[in-house]
Amino acid sequence: MNTKLTEATNARLAGKLRKAEKLIRLTLKKQPRDPETLHLAGLILRDLGNDRRALRYLEKAAEYSPQSAPILCDLGLLYKKLGEPDKAIAKQRRVCGFLPQSAPAWSNLGSALNAAGQYDEAIRALTRAIDINPSEPEFHFNLGNAYFGNGDLNPAISSYERTIELSPTHLGAHLNLASVQKSIGRIGDAELSLAAAAQIDPPNPNTLWNESLLLLMRQDFQSGWAAYEARCSIPGSAMHHQERRRWDGKFRTGQSLLIHAEQGLGDTIQFCRYLDQFAESRTDYFVELPERLVPLLSTLPTCDQHIAVGEKARFDVQIPLLSLPYQTGPTEPFWPDSGPYLSAERSRVDEWRTHLPTNKKYRIAICWQGNASYRADATRSIPIHEFTPVAGLPDIQLISLQQGEAAKQLVSQSWGSDVLSLGNEIDAEGAFLDSAAILENVDLLITSDTAIAHLGGALGVETWVVLSFVPDWRWGLDGTETPWYPTMKLYRQTQHGD
Repeated sequence: MNTKLTEATNARLAGKLRKAEKLIRLTLKKQPRDPETLHLAGLILRDLGNDRRALRYLEKAAEYSPQSAPILCDLGLLYKKLGEPDKAIAKQRRVCGFLPQSAPAWSNLGSALNAAGQYDEAIRALTRAIDINPSEPEFHFNLGNAYFGNGDLNPAISSYERTIELSPTHLGAHLNLASVQKSIGRIGDAELSLAAAAQIDPPNPNTLWNESLLLLMRQDFQSGWAAYEARCSIPGSAMHHQERRRWDGKFRTGQSLLIHAEQGLGDTIQFCRYLDQFAESRTDYFVELPERLVPLLSTLPTCDQHIAVGEKARFDVQIPLLSLPYQTGPTEPFWPDSGPYLSAERSRVDEWRTHLPTNKKYRIAICWQGNASYRADATRSIPIHEFTPVAGLPDIQLISLQQGEAAKQLVSQSWGSDVLSLGNEIDAEGAFLDSAAILENVDLLITSDTAIAHLGGALGVETWVVLSFVPDWRWGLDGTETPWYPTMKLYRQTQHGD
């Protein structure tokens, strides 16, 4: 190793990254194709937070030294960080081939497989790492993540508990253990796990955010909304505009306020009710909406001033939509005095009335699955065969609003051909435009916990929502009614995994 390369290495190890960067530049001028130099340049740039430039150097290093396990390992780790798990897996597999007895190599492969959602393979790789070195807590933590992702909750709990035995201050293990405990209904245990996490790092926003979900689930809204604000401080969150000044909740003439939708389509539909308080205010405000929801929600008087996410706008202060209960109240769930706060276009309602069957059967709209990429979608979705008893009732007309690949599941049912399947033929002009019009022409909506449940509730349509054993916080832990939507009835799974 030449002198400049040694100095750059030592500077990096000492945390003097700018000095290391200057030294590595000088070295690169003399040996631009040296794999060791390119590798170090990539690591320095990665440490400086310039991941894309780091990637170019690490890829070059791997090109000139394709059998270097350290280079391939660091390249794989960076691919994973940049959201390219398939490339990460390919590199880490090669590392395992070169170093079959390296526990870190198998753990890195398992983590990459976790990121790709290939949990069965991840479990095998991480088990191999633990067989080689059973005393490393991070291996058990990653294995717990694989089990959790795969829905194997009891093994996940065991892995997280083993992580904590080996490393009592492992914050991630306490947090993930709480998440698994909550998902199987062990709410008290989840609270204890979060209390332990709070002892390790009291101001950690991930801990506070997880605590908020339990508080809101228990319907302690006063404390829950306050703790829920921690989501704005979670590193790497997709929250927009946080660099801009936060609105303090006071209505001021001449002040321009941006209220921005921050989460899913269903969340936006649910919480746009809080915009009513701005109708009579003198505050100049506008609402940033997901582009797909603009056609539906822009008809609301409180959303007439709007932009789509990504459009440029000038404003003085900002606030996330789901922060309104905390910032302005009311903290308790409420139903607008005016009744249903959303309605479909009348012309579209009339048009769909002519398209739907004219028989006098009782019309039931159904939807059984939400966004398949959502981590908990498998537990919240309704198996299609569960609709069989409903389909067998006399004088019933089922109308499917299910969209995407899941709509094809109807063909597997003996009664599927009797269902009017509209899901993949509608809403081309905007999310839920046709769905809303169809719902205003049916007698009942039966759905899983997905955005269309909020659509039905906001429209004032009679809606039955089928919930998993421990549902999302907004539905609470018991009861068949919800203060969010008076026309909604909740049907709860009585046992986890049933």
